Amino acid sequence: MKRTAAFALALGCACNTDSSAPHLARGNVLVNTGHRDEALAEYREAARLSPRSGHARERLGDTLYDLGRKEEALEAYRTAAAVDPDSVTARIGVARVLGDKGDLASARAELGTALQRAPTNLFLLLSRGNLAARAGDRKAALADYERAVHLKSDNVPALYQYGLALLEDGQVTEAAATFDRLVQVSPASPQGHYGRARVFAARGQGAPAAEALAEAASRVAPDAHARLAEQGLKGEALEKATREATDRSLAQMQDDAAFSRWSRDPRFRRTAWR
Repeated sequence: MKRTAAFALALGCACNTDSSAPHLARGNVLVNTGHRDEALAEYREAARLSPRSGHARERLGDTLYDLGRKEEALEAYRTAAAVDPDSVTARIGVARVLGDKGDLASARAELGTALQRAPTNLFLLLSRGNLAARAGDRKAALADYERAVHLKSDNVPALYQYGLALLEDGQVTEAAATFDRLVQVSPASPQGHYGRARVFAARGQGAPAAEALAEAASRVAPDAHARLAEQGLKGEALEKATREATDRSLAQMQDDAAFSRWSRDPRFRRTAWR
């Protein structure tokens, strides 16, 4: 009993040595309950109390970004990277803001630097591939996605982006096989079915494309809810974020130019968006 009490006391003392930790914890709770403005003060205080740690500055950058204050977010991310040059998260943040500003070359360079430190990081590879695709560098994007799939062949985002890149490159058969693999790996995810719809559209097959779109659309809301819950959102904040994410995804699906030839076809629309 005494040994257990002594261990608990020692653990408590060890946990209390970081004076920034309570502010980080409160900031996280505030973010997860939808109070981002109040979280900023907690993260700033955590950063002040822990001048050699990049974590509080990364969380500050994330919150500023979510509030639309991107220049301030960029400054926070760059400060985090300066404090901790090995921080992958800080460089991802810098790249995200630079990408939003249209500076794709600099954003890709930031992710390239991060990949030197974490060459098997799937998120870095996929993010750099996305930036390459936006820049029109189709081959570079395909190479990053292919590398990501080789690293983890059952990863949903990697398979999805790889399938789309194959489709854009004219490799329709290979894209179809990739999306079939995605549906097999994660049947509850909308991405595989949406990829199948894109393949059918590329082949000019409207009826199966509409059916695949319907399958994808029915999975969007549950998938968004699960992902956001994993991020820590709860209660009304979770429900609101789920509704917003679902509306955005469905709107993007409906506006996809791949299906434009059937935009005035009532049968296609009834089937796809039932």
